[in-house]
Amino acid sequence: MSKQLIEFLQWDSAHFGRRIARATSRQADMDTCDMLLHACDNEAIECLYFLTDASDQASIAALQSSGFEFVDIRLTLSAHCSALRPAEFSEDIRIRLGAERDLDQLLPIAGASFGQSRFYVDARFGRDRATGMFQIWLRRSLKDEAGAAVIVAEHKGAAVGFVSCHLHKPPGEGNIGLVGVAESARGLGCAGGMIQQAGRWFAGQDLERLNVVTQGRNIAAQRLYQRNGFVTRSVELWFHKWFN
Repeated sequence: MSKQLIEFLQWDSAHFGRRIARATSRQADMDTCDMLLHACDNEAIECLYFLTDASDQASIAALQSSGFEFVDIRLTLSAHCSALRPAEFSEDIRIRLGAERDLDQLLPIAGASFGQSRFYVDARFGRDRATGMFQIWLRRSLKDEAGAAVIVAEHKGAAVGFVSCHLHKPPGEGNIGLVGVAESARGLGCAGGMIQQAGRWFAGQDLERLNVVTQGRNIAAQRLYQRNGFVTRSVELWFHKWFN
């Protein structure tokens, strides 16, 4: 594998049944694109991800000229754990730490909550496999794999929403991974309450800042995070290159 150019993604490849890799650089010119395509040909890569800064017009032009398809705007928002705004939610909503026993109620929510992801927008991944990816992510988070936790919103005894929390580098920061709320529970303040509780969980891990990623097309999610004290940290673009 041409490690200096591309990184083979074992999990993505196994899950989607395609050989998938990610470019290690976030900048590209025509020569770089030619080398990337050659490396993918050598390794029989079927799909290559490329993430670049939204302001890098030269890279964007080179990628598009080389047949890469723009699929998503990646927004990263950030907030200090101690600065999250107080959330208001319905009196019959309870916010708590999740457990594996919640899976039966939460998995259908995970399967219906992320339709604006690039894995749905790029239909070649397959809708069922994209849905399965988010459900596996939630399942692993509930098992506390790799320093994860899940905050759950409960309404009248039923789990109706979740926020997954992940400890990642850089030191002193954490990531909110998944946010999902059942359609029947929207408008009750579940998401805000869970985000506020997530901030407390991160603070309990001696973290000062948390990040969350959403799509440029997901205006509702952006408004949710902004209401809760998040500000935009970076704007990047995802490109995919498929090979026959």
